[in-house]
Amino acid sequence: MKREPKAWYGVRTFYRWPTWENQPYEERVVLFRARSPHEAVELAERESAEYAGAGDLEVLGMVQAYLISDSEEEVGVGTEVFSKLHTLDLPVKEFLDRYDSGPAHEQVIE
Repeated sequence: MKREPKAWYGVRTFYRWPTWENQPYEERVVLFRARSPHEAVELAERESAEYAGAGDLEVLGMVQAYLISDSEEEVGVGTEVFSKLHTLDLPVKEFLDRYDSGPAHEQVIE
C-alpha cells in the first residue's frame, strides 16, 4: 500500500496560564509534518498536552490547522505558517483593537 506523502502544517493551539498574575492566554503556532489536516490536528493535540503539562497550563478546546506546503515545497525563511481571514464589519482601528489585548507577557532567553 502506497502511503501519501507528508505535507507541512502550521497548527494553532490556545492555552491559559492559571498560575500567572492576570492568568494570561497564549496562542501558539507549531509546525508538523502530516498526511492530512486531521493527522496534523491529532499530532498537535498530543504535543499541546505535553506542552501544557510541562508548564501547568490549561489547554483550551480550539485547534486550527493550516496547510503550509505540500511534500515537494521547501519550508524556510519567509514561509507563511498561518493565515486567517476575518469577515467583520469593523473599522480598521476597532479590528486591530479587538486583537491587541494589551501588554504581552514576554520572556527573553539568552
